[in-house]
Amino acid sequence: MFNLPTYPLQSEEESTKTAYAPLFCWDIANPALARRILIHEDLFALNKLIELYNWSLDLKIKQLLVDNYTMIVTNLNQEITWVSNGFESMTGYTSKEVAGKRPSFLQGKKTNLKTKTLIREKLTNFENIEIKILNYRKDGEAYWCMVKIHPIRTKNNVVTHFIAIEKEVH
Repeated sequence: MFNLPTYPLQSEEESTKTAYAPLFCWDIANPALARRILIHEDLFALNKLIELYNWSLDLKIKQLLVDNYTMIVTNLNQEITWVSNGFESMTGYTSKEVAGKRPSFLQGKKTNLKTKTLIREKLTNFENIEIKILNYRKDGEAYWCMVKIHPIRTKNNVVTHFIAIEKEVH
C-alpha cells in the first residue's frame, strides 16, 4: 500500500489539530469539488465567528455561498475582519490585503455620492440596506455590485458587526 498526499481542511492558524483528507488527481482537475471545498471553508469560518460572538444570524449563508455571493464581515468601525473565498476572484484583493480596511476602499471616482451617503446613514442607524454600487477591482476595472448589508446581532440583541452579501451584476 502507498501513502497518499494530503492537504489541510482548515488553516493551521484556526486549529492546532488539523484534519487531513487524501488528495487525488481528480480533486485538482475538478472545479466543482474545489468550489465545494471553498464553500466548506467559508461555512466553517463563519460558524466559528457565530460561536465566538454569540451571533443570532438568520441568513441562509450556505445557499448564498452556493449561489456565488461574496461575503464581507466588518466590525462596528467598518473595518474588514473576514471575507469569503469569493472576494478575491471578484475584487482581485486577498483577505490579507483587505484585513483592517474599510470596504469603501473599493469605491472610486465614479461611485455615486448619494449611494455612499445612504450606505453610511443606514450603517450608522444599524439598519439593513440593499443597494447597487459601482466598485473597483484591484486592477482599476469598475464593476457593478449588488450589496445587502445587515447588522449582526448577538442573541442578546447587541450589534457587534456587519455582514455584506455581494454579487457582481451587469
